[in-house]
Amino acid sequence: MRPPQQSRLIRANHEYVKRVNTQIVLRCIREHGPLSRAEIARRTELYPATVSSLVSELLEQELVVETGVGASTGGRTPVLLELSPKVHRAVGVALDAQTVEVGLVDLLGKVVHRASAAVDGGGPHGVMREVKSLVEQVIEDAGVGGERILGIGAAFPGAVDADAGVVLGSQTLPGWGRFPLRDALRLEGHAVCRVDTGANAALCAERWFGSVGDGESALLLTFDWWIGGGLMIEGRIYRGHRHAAGEFGHLVVDSNGAQCYCGSFGCLHTVASGEAVVAKWRRRRGTDRSQALLELLDAADEGDETALSLLDEAGRYAGIALAGLINALAPDKVIVGGVLPHRSATFFRRLSETAKRRAWPHAAESVEIRRSALGADAFLLGAAALVLDEWFTIPQVPAIP
Repeated sequence: MRPPQQSRLIRANHEYVKRVNTQIVLRCIREHGPLSRAEIARRTELYPATVSSLVSELLEQELVVETGVGASTGGRTPVLLELSPKVHRAVGVALDAQTVEVGLVDLLGKVVHRASAAVDGGGPHGVMREVKSLVEQVIEDAGVGGERILGIGAAFPGAVDADAGVVLGSQTLPGWGRFPLRDALRLEGHAVCRVDTGANAALCAERWFGSVGDGESALLLTFDWWIGGGLMIEGRIYRGHRHAAGEFGHLVVDSNGAQCYCGSFGCLHTVASGEAVVAKWRRRRGTDRSQALLELLDAADEGDETALSLLDEAGRYAGIALAGLINALAPDKVIVGGVLPHRSATFFRRLSETAKRRAWPHAAESVEIRRSALGADAFLLGAAALVLDEWFTIPQVPAIP
């Protein structure tokens, strides 16, 4: 008879190995599906009997679905498997200075239900009451049972300790410092709850639903009213010491430039953010900030030379900063998102041309610079992708008491 400690160890090891193998099979189906059981076994190097057993459980849980048959090689006709888009959902929450948006996202990246509300700036507790109301609304509207909800994630416009689930601070949402966002957000009965910065979440969405492949290294820069950034190294988000990585808006590009809100001078934010471009535009128009940015972009679309010049200058500074990042990090891809590059071909073209021209040729010739394909839903999809990441990540070795 085995001693109790050894029995617990064997049981824990068995459960851990099963969880790891399940995640390996799920990841294989996600990355390469539709696949047959035999092809999954070949790609994962797991025993066919193990794959068959795990697939049976995944079918029962409705995480995967049989979608048809493959070509026969002489034996039994293979049945193909892929992720099920119709059953399980992740809840995504995207916060910004003016609105909160909540959506239910399926495993293929489709937002199947959504709701939004204005943010009144009354502090985190009032906003979180609104968030919970919207979450309840989208779940009820979708008619999805709680057992079909994989978890909830949030993309926050500011610094976040993703491990602790705590907001470190935000320029756009003052009063949120040290707020325990993950604890406030968690759904009853659901263990999976993840929070991160908007840029990190968007980068996670690019890996799940966009153009970044598993194992690739990528930079993401967003140019809206503020500048955000995220860094992925070989498929993993890099957050840096004290979760401070990705503040690309504070790279100094003009040593004699204006003072930034961070206290330094000549930051990229002061010359390439929506706020910086609009500050120059407002001297000529005198409108409020939200109207002015749209007005500027509309004017550029109509060929206004002043608007085009301002966007060209901002794109040039953005390209200078990006060239330095490419030299330092040599990513496979650079994803550029936000309203400026999506609405202004001038801004994105100047950014790309300047970065390619100024970066070290060996790094510049291989890097791909492209707009995000996720558009306005990047943060919402990213919040949901944080949950999916948890489900599809190989679990850590458990501690044995």
